[in-house]
Amino acid sequence: MSKAYIKSLIRNSIILLLILFQLLGIYVYSFAQDINSLITSKAPQAGFVGLYFVDVESGNVISRYNEHNLFIPASLTKILSTLVAWEVLGPEFTYTTTVYVPRGNIVPIVKGNIVIKSNGDPSMSVEILKKHLYRFVQEGVKEIDGNIVIDNSLFSNERWGIGWEWDYSNPSVDALILRENTNTFDPRQPDAVALNYGTNVLRILREFGIKINGRVLVGKLSHDYREFIVIKSPPLKVLIEVANKYSSNSYAEQILRTVGLRVYSFGSIYNSLKVMNDFYKKLFGDYYPFKLNDGCGLSTYNLLTPYMVTQTLAYAYKTHGGFNGFISTLAVSGKEGTMDKRLGDIKLYAKTGTLQKVSNIAGIMTTRTGRKVAFTIMVNNFIVPTYIVMQYHDEIIRYVWNNY
Repeated sequence: MSKAYIKSLIRNSIILLLILFQLLGIYVYSFAQDINSLITSKAPQAGFVGLYFVDVESGNVISRYNEHNLFIPASLTKILSTLVAWEVLGPEFTYTTTVYVPRGNIVPIVKGNIVIKSNGDPSMSVEILKKHLYRFVQEGVKEIDGNIVIDNSLFSNERWGIGWEWDYSNPSVDALILRENTNTFDPRQPDAVALNYGTNVLRILREFGIKINGRVLVGKLSHDYREFIVIKSPPLKVLIEVANKYSSNSYAEQILRTVGLRVYSFGSIYNSLKVMNDFYKKLFGDYYPFKLNDGCGLSTYNLLTPYMVTQTLAYAYKTHGGFNGFISTLAVSGKEGTMDKRLGDIKLYAKTGTLQKVSNIAGIMTTRTGRKVAFTIMVNNFIVPTYIVMQYHDEIIRYVWNNY
C-alpha cells in the first residue's frame, strides 16, 4: 500500500467525519429549534411555563426552559417526600398497629382497658380491623370491663399541613387513622381522628357480641399491658405506589410524618419537613432555591424548579434500581393511576400534579430509540381549561420521545 494511497484514505476519512459532524450539528440545531418553537408557540394562554429534559445515562441536556424558576409543584411534591421515605425507612419498612390488653387472664372478662397504639399506618381500614379484632371472639372474651383507649402519641396533634386551602378535601393526619375517613374531620378538633378510630373498634367488638362497659378515650399505653394483636401493613414500597400512582394525599402525608418519627422519635410537621429539606439541601446545595411545606403537594407555599424535580428523578433512577426500584412506584402511561388515559403508546413512568391553575407532569421515559430521558414540565397561572394544558404536556413529551 503506497504512502499516497494511505494519505488519500486518511484525507477522505477526515472529510467524511467532518461531513458527519456537520450533519449531526444541523440535526441537533434543528431539534433544539423545533422543540423551543413548540414550547413557546403552543404555551397555554397567560400560563407560566418551565421544563427540563435530560438524558439520564449521558447527562446531556435535551431541552430547558425557565428550568431554575420556581413553580407551585402540586402533587409533584410526592416524588420528593416519598423518595425521602424510601431512603430513610427503606422499601421493606412496615407499619405496626398493636392492640394491648391488661396483663393476666382476660377470659371471659377483660378487667381493664383495651389500648391501641400505632405509628401512622395509612392503609388501615375497618375491614382489616374487623379481621384482626375477631381474635377476641376466638379467645373467648365475652366482656370488656374498661375503656377503648387510643394512644396516638407518636404523632403531633397537627392535623393539617401548612398552607392547605380550606375549600379543598384535605386529609387529616394522625398516628391512628382509617382510610375510609381521612377527609371528614375539622383540624381544630385534635382528638377527632383518634376518637373516630376508637368508635369503630367499639362498634366492631359490639357487633361480635362482646359487652363493653366503658367508652372511647385518647390516652397513653402504660407498662401494665401486654401485646395481644399485632397488625402489620404492606411494605412501604406498596404504600408509596398508592401515594404516587393514584396521588393519595393521605398516604403521602402519613408516610412523611413517619419519616420525622423515625429520625427524631416524634412525628411532627417540623421534624418531618426538616428531614426532607435537609436531604434535598445535600443533593442541590444550601443555596439552591426551593421550599417544601408538606408531603402531598396541597400546600400553595411549596415551590420547586423543573431542574430540581428532573434531577431528583434521575438520582432516584440511578441510585434505587432503575425502572424496578423507586421509579416503579410512579404511574405507568396508558395503564394505571393518574396516567391511565395518557400516552399509552410510550413507555413512561410519571407523576402528575394538579391544583387550581396548576398542571404539571414529571417522569422518566424510554424514547423510540431506546434512550432514557428524565423530564419535568410545569405550567402555572394559566386561564385555559386544564385538559388543554395536559395536551400541551403530551405534545412536548411525544416530540422528544419520537425525535431523540
